[in-house]
Amino acid sequence: MAKARTPGNLNRPIERDAPLLRRGKLVEPGEGVSIWWMGDDRITFAAVSEDTGSEYAFWLDYPPPGTGPPRHVHSREEEGFFLLHGKLDLKAGGIHATVSDGTFFAAPRGIAHEWRNVGEDNAELITFTTPGGNEGFFLELGAPGDEPPREHGTMPVAEINARTPRYGVTYLESGPDGRERPLPIGEGRGPTLVLPGEGDRRYAAGATYTIKAAGLATANAYTVAEIALEPGGGMPAHRHARYEEAFYVLEGTAAVLVGAEEYEASAGSAVLVPWGVRHRVRNRGDGIVRLFNLTVPGGIEEYYRAACRPSPGPGSDPEGDLNRLRETGSRFGIDVDIGIDEGAPD
Repeated sequence: MAKARTPGNLNRPIERDAPLLRRGKLVEPGEGVSIWWMGDDRITFAAVSEDTGSEYAFWLDYPPPGTGPPRHVHSREEEGFFLLHGKLDLKAGGIHATVSDGTFFAAPRGIAHEWRNVGEDNAELITFTTPGGNEGFFLELGAPGDEPPREHGTMPVAEINARTPRYGVTYLESGPDGRERPLPIGEGRGPTLVLPGEGDRRYAAGATYTIKAAGLATANAYTVAEIALEPGGGMPAHRHARYEEAFYVLEGTAAVLVGAEEYEASAGSAVLVPWGVRHRVRNRGDGIVRLFNLTVPGGIEEYYRAACRPSPGPGSDPEGDLNRLRETGSRFGIDVDIGIDEGAPD
């Protein structure tokens, strides 16, 4: 399968590239490719490079108390983490902090970082890298996930590094100075730490987009947003001429249309949307639906800023919101098709 490419003209008919397109995918809770890392750390991959045209990899990590990766640095991948549950001690660049549920952390390539679960229970966190490929390191060294866990093990740094060159990662001895930059490509950049509730908010048609990491902070590698859908609200049917997209359901159940397939994605599910595939996300329930949203490459936040309002505020105008989303989309290679949507939020 040819790697998805960015069309020169963002607004040309996407159907011309139909032979290149991959299909969307629903990964329900517990599904995916699972391994045991260092004996007792369960990692489940919702998306590997084969799923995403090598644009990104996306996985769930459940580290036991007292465990975490040694200090390491990537030469080609940008890495991001979203802590779903637990407490981590985090070191990266000039940051040394203890973080809890709902924290987002971005580690640029070239910046050494490490974390450890300092809670009393297994933590749960989303991890992704862009581009993809780094997941092969874990798949090569991990034990099959359908086997029972083993006792926790460790591996000397020198032994790990004997296996890492093909994956662009170097492991280091832990040290007190997290500001050291062992790779020149890290100069001029730093990690990003976004605490729960922080971020740039935008609103349209019953959906609040909280931007956690923008392209400016990620060298345009990706954008991360937390999306909250009101009852009856959602994202209208649309397709991207350049963005790969992943949704992870944090809370509630989302009704998701991807191509010709419609899914009921419950909490803990991931939905993968390739570029060029029409998709729609709606909240048909009575409570809030919360989503973690990754788009690759970065830049889609500029669409949110141009098409959405800063906050719901008084004088709700769902129809006007949908029209702005549609009219603004052509500037960003986003084709919004309200005609097949279910209309404005209830």
